[in-house]
Amino acid sequence: MPEQESTNVQPAGPVNPEPAKPARQRIDSIDLLRGIVMVVMMLDHTRDFVHKAGFFFDPTDLTQTNTVLFLTRWITHYCAPVFVFLAGTGAYLQLARGKSKNELSRFLVTRGLWLIVLELTLVRLGATFSFDYRFLAFLQVIWVIGISMIVLAGLIHLPLKVTAGVGLLMIALHDLLDRFTVIPWRGPGTPIPSVSGKLWMLLHQQGGYPIDGWPSPFVFVVYPLIPWIGVMAAGYSLGVLFTIDARRIR
Repeated sequence: MPEQESTNVQPAGPVNPEPAKPARQRIDSIDLLRGIVMVVMMLDHTRDFVHKAGFFFDPTDLTQTNTVLFLTRWITHYCAPVFVFLAGTGAYLQLARGKSKNELSRFLVTRGLWLIVLELTLVRLGATFSFDYRFLAFLQVIWVIGISMIVLAGLIHLPLKVTAGVGLLMIALHDLLDRFTVIPWRGPGTPIPSVSGKLWMLLHQQGGYPIDGWPSPFVFVVYPLIPWIGVMAAGYSLGVLFTIDARRIR
C-alpha cells in the first residue's frame, strides 16, 4: 500500500494570528470631519469678505440679521472647537503609531512655533492686505493651536487621566474667570493695560493693546488661550478610543 502522506506539516516560522497593521494607518472618520470643518470654515471666511455689513453688526444679532446670514455664521461656531480638538487627537495617534513621547514633544514644539510664525506673517497678511507692522498681530485660531501644541508637548508626559482632567476642567470651569476683566485700550489718549492686564488678555479676554505706548505695534487678541489649551488636551486624551477595537467602542 502507498505510504500515507503526513498532514502534520510544521510552519517554517512563527505565525502571527492578527494581520499586521500598516505603520501609517489613516482613520477615515477623523479625516472626513476635518474636511467638513475646512469647508464650513471657508464658508465663514467667504462671508467675511463678501458681506458688505460684516464689520458693522454681528450676523447672529437677531434684530439685524436674516436667516441665511445667521445660519452661515452660526454653523461656523463648530469649526475652531472641532479643529483644535482633533489636533490633540492627531497628536495621540502619532504616539500610538510608534513615536516616543520625546519625539512627539519635539514635533509639537516645532509645529507650534511654525504655526505662530505663520499667524504673524502669512495669515496676518491675508487678513489685513497690509505690510504695515504697526498692526503687529491679529491673534486668531492658528496662533492658539500653535501655543496649545507647545503646552501639550509638556502635558503628554503626565498620566493620561491627569491630561484629560486638565482639559475637561479648563473647558467646564473657564467661564468662572469672566468676572475678572481688564479694560482694553480704546484708542489714542486712553489708558493702556498694564503688563499683567496684557497677559490676562492673552490668557482669557478678547481685546487689543499697543505693546509699549502709542504709536507702537498693536496686538489684537481674537482667540485667548483659555480654554483652547484644554480643548486640545481633551482631544489628545480622547485619542485612546481610536486604538480600541471598533466593536468594543460601539
